[in-house]
Amino acid sequence: MTEEPVTEPIAEPLAEPIAKAQSAEQPPATEPATESVREVPPRKSSLAITRLIQALWLGSGVFLMLTASAVFSAAGNATDAANVVGAVLTRWHYIALLAPLLLLFLEWRRSRPAMLVLLFIAILLASFQSLLDTRIRVMRGDSIVPISSLPHDDPLRQRFGMLHGISQLFLLGQVIAAGTAVATRE
Repeated sequence: MTEEPVTEPIAEPLAEPIAKAQSAEQPPATEPATESVREVPPRKSSLAITRLIQALWLGSGVFLMLTASAVFSAAGNATDAANVVGAVLTRWHYIALLAPLLLLFLEWRRSRPAMLVLLFIAILLASFQSLLDTRIRVMRGDSIVPISSLPHDDPLRQRFGMLHGISQLFLLGQVIAAGTAVATRE
């Protein structure tokens, strides 16, 4: 009887650990190479829309500041001037809220953290200013006499002055935010 010798491959038990060692040295071909996160470049049309919104936002804020001071200088009385500036402010609030919201939407894909934070702060400033101006308008409406004719030490006039000052600071903050957005390079 001739028996065939049974030969077991000796290298086979060693082949598996060697393959594992080789695969540990080289990353699998399916994994992407690690690169730093890059900004998504804006399209030309998106960049033009962004610039247009920024210009409208900044220009309307500066225009409001110039208009308010001019109206109070040229108006016959403070009540008429306040009515005109109040009407302009109402339109400003739409721009002050919508412009940074639209810019935030356009900037989201580009993921520039500093710009996103700036726009979020601008939205907060616009929201707070809108609330303050609504409160100021209610105070003016509830007062029997014009606020400017009240004595300087009257609590209502002092509260009105404080809210008006804070509202002006919020407006200035929004104009600074808009100017920063315009000045930021793409």
